[in-house]
Amino acid sequence: MNKEKKSTLAEQIKQFPGHPGVYLFKNELNQPVYIGKAKNLKKRCSSYLQRQGMDVKVDAIFASSSTVEYLQTDNELEALLLEAHLVMTHQPRCNVLLKHGQPFLYLFISSSKVPEFSIVRSQKRKGTYFGPFLEKTSARKVYDFLIKTFRLKLCKKKIENGCLYYHMGVCAGSCRVDFDVEAYCARLELAKSSLRQGHKKFLESLLHSIEEHNARYEYEKSRELYGYYNAFSSVFEALKCSIADHEHVAYKDVWVVTPDNKAIFVFRERAGVLTKRQSFHFPFGDACDNAEDYLMSFYRSYAPPATIVLNFDLVTSHDVVQKFMTQWHHKDYNVTIVHPSQGHDASLIRLGLIHAEQELSHQQSLPKALKRLLKLPHEPHTVDCFDVSHTQGRHMVGACIRFVDGTPDKKNFRHFIIKTVDHNDDYACLREIVARRYKNSSDLPDVVVIDGGKGQLSSVIDLMQGAEVVALAKREETIFSPRIPRGKKLNQHNFADQMLVALRDYAHHFAISFHRLHERRLR
Repeated sequence: MNKEKKSTLAEQIKQFPGHPGVYLFKNELNQPVYIGKAKNLKKRCSSYLQRQGMDVKVDAIFASSSTVEYLQTDNELEALLLEAHLVMTHQPRCNVLLKHGQPFLYLFISSSKVPEFSIVRSQKRKGTYFGPFLEKTSARKVYDFLIKTFRLKLCKKKIENGCLYYHMGVCAGSCRVDFDVEAYCARLELAKSSLRQGHKKFLESLLHSIEEHNARYEYEKSRELYGYYNAFSSVFEALKCSIADHEHVAYKDVWVVTPDNKAIFVFRERAGVLTKRQSFHFPFGDACDNAEDYLMSFYRSYAPPATIVLNFDLVTSHDVVQKFMTQWHHKDYNVTIVHPSQGHDASLIRLGLIHAEQELSHQQSLPKALKRLLKLPHEPHTVDCFDVSHTQGRHMVGACIRFVDGTPDKKNFRHFIIKTVDHNDDYACLREIVARRYKNSSDLPDVVVIDGGKGQLSSVIDLMQGAEVVALAKREETIFSPRIPRGKKLNQHNFADQMLVALRDYAHHFAISFHRLHERRLR
């Protein structure tokens, strides 16, 4: 932070009340860097001050923040709900954001000349969106139903008599020369109305339209609408029954932290059978410290079952977390979180740990996994990661960390104060620290990971002849290298992909921690 700032983060935190609420660390552009909730705002945020220099996440938050603010609430539950809303809205860079892709689905109608109805994961194109839908199963069922009911599938083929889907009553007939665009758009409007109005109002409007057509003796149109009415009545009733009333009690979610504290596994139990939903890897052995954050982040995006089984403790009371999940997802059933020591649920924990151990034993070693991921000719055992940190071109520093077979080799960690660049130029800063780190070519590792994209990669690749060089872009978690010139988006369900991101993030935290220290020295 600048010397001229009226108060430091520590001074701001001293003014916090000892009440429940949400705190927001913000950067110089007033953008949230980290958002958290607390039962006691002053006590919680003061704990961050005590952990400076001992926790890379805390150091990253403080290095990126200029101010810290709070929003007081009446109780801890309100704080949890407000935190969830703010995190989902702003997605701060230092918050735990599960990197498993976009969890939402949208039903989308394009604004093209012949509108297309589709199911998408992002809002990138112009058109009308319905959603987001957290329940993917029901969203896809409604989408499939609308496609089939209103014949909305647009075929890419050109066949005089129509494609197979046309004769099955699914394709709109766009494959035919005599495609009736007007009739297709009319059916699309019906589908749009069903989504916009909700099923009750839509069914009522259909009945009203049927009555109007009957009054005008338009029995053919009335018959067609009545067919839609019957179909919609049955599908909405089925969805309501199977998903809203029964699905949440048909299974349990089981969360286990592995005994070595390096992984969290999430399983779904149905009729005594466990299937894996997700796994998260922590190469530095801090899975337990992060388990509650990952749990809350997970259920901000996904609806919970009626029972969640854990083998770790929560800092927040079970009652508050349970009420949060119910209210956040507007569920009419209660969520129960258990940490069992005996009985069936304890058996599920033991079974989950067995499954986790089996999966970990079947995973390739990190060198083998990285070889496959990065398309390398040999297994990489030493990996260096670089990052640059500064405040809008001021107080520029860099860092390089080294891992050997996934373990930090701290004697080969390096800090750099940028000497040759006096303006905001990440490429030039990166070139300087890479050149300084590898003055002796014998210091080159098997793989060098650069925090950035194609630009950062091309700016330094000539300085590291003899090493494999990879750039990892944060925004889309995409890797680029001479062997992967078009880029490859990481699959955050995979062990190697998660580990590569973890190594990059460790380098990032190491760099901004040094940046913070460098700023203090210059005051």
